[in-house]
Amino acid sequence: MYYIKHLFLILILIVLLGGCASSPSNIPSTAPEIKAQDSNIQEPSIDNLVTLYQSALTELNNNNFETAEKYFLEITKTHPDFAGPWANLALIYIKQEHYEKAENYIQKSLEKNPEMAQALNMAGFIEERNGNINKARYYYEKAIEKKPDYTLAYYNLALLYDVYLQNIAEAIKHYQQYLSLLDSEDEKTEDWVEELKFNLTSNDT
Repeated sequence: MYYIKHLFLILILIVLLGGCASSPSNIPSTAPEIKAQDSNIQEPSIDNLVTLYQSALTELNNNNFETAEKYFLEITKTHPDFAGPWANLALIYIKQEHYEKAENYIQKSLEKNPEMAQALNMAGFIEERNGNINKARYYYEKAIEKKPDYTLAYYNLALLYDVYLQNIAEAIKHYQQYLSLLDSEDEKTEDWVEELKFNLTSNDT
């Protein structure tokens, strides 16, 4: 079996990547040159909103949590119905291991958009940390339902079946789905799936 600590760290990374990918509706994934925005901004134009959002993501990816939080909160003041900023605020607190605060922001993002796959995935992660395995499974499955090509949720669900539920057949199925959706190879997971298959076959004989 994978070394459990290694699995947990991968799970964390997957959650973070999924969260960083979120963005407000109708806002492109690329933006003009990033510039810091005035903290007293009231009614930003769409261009200013794009650059502010991208600035926030940049600060988050660079682990400048205080600045990223300020930018995302600024966006929530003028555009409170966007789910993305709330989800990324949750991500800031996940990175800092402040899970209670993260959970509050996840729920806020799901209030704004119950179909946001990244927020559902993070909700699953929080429930898993809290030992609520069936709730975690529900959220991971819901994330996949809303985004059928969501590789990260397939991987997290596979881990759940593998480590906690001890349902190897289901774990293999979701690992394989994850692998089939990847743009590049994940040799460690491929090798692990082969080992699981071998163990499953051995147990059946």
